[in-house]
Amino acid sequence: MAADIKTTVDPQADLGKYSTFTFLESEPKGKGAITDKRVQERLRYLIAQHLNKRGYKPVAPKQQADLGVHFAGHVQPKQRVLMTGRPGPYSYNWGRTELGGQDTFDYRDGTLIVDLVDLSASQLLWRTRIQDAFSSSYSEDNWKKINRLLDEAFKKLPARR
Repeated sequence: MAADIKTTVDPQADLGKYSTFTFLESEPKGKGAITDKRVQERLRYLIAQHLNKRGYKPVAPKQQADLGVHFAGHVQPKQRVLMTGRPGPYSYNWGRTELGGQDTFDYRDGTLIVDLVDLSASQLLWRTRIQDAFSSSYSEDNWKKINRLLDEAFKKLPARR
C-alpha cells in the first residue's frame, strides 16, 4: 500500500513571514497513539530537520517562537485476508469447487499528522497528514521511509523569506 500525503494550508496564511518554531507538548491518548518517548523524540528530530531546511529556526527553551509545531502518530494493527488457489472442476451435484484456500497477513497501519500553529493568534496555518507512515516496525528502513515522506510533505511548506 502506497503512502498517502494530504497537506492543507490556510489560504490567508503568509507562512514565509514566520521565522522561529517550538514544539508544543501534549500527552498522546487513545487506542494506537504513539506513546513511546524514543519514537516521539525521533519524530521531533526529523520534523525539526525539515523545518530547518525550509529556513525556520528552533528557539531556545522558555523563549517565544512564531510557530508552534504539534505532531501526533497513530498505529493500528490490521489483518488482510487473500483468497488463494484456482477454480476446480464443476460438478452438477455440488457446483464449482475451489482448490486452494486463503492466506492472511498482519500489518500495521500508521498515520502521522503534523500541524503548524500561529502561536500569537492560536490559529492552525498548515497541516500535513501522512497515511501509511508506520507500515512496519520502527526499523531503520521504516525511519528512512518516514523521512522521505516528510521530505515530500514539507516541500509544500513555503520557504522562509
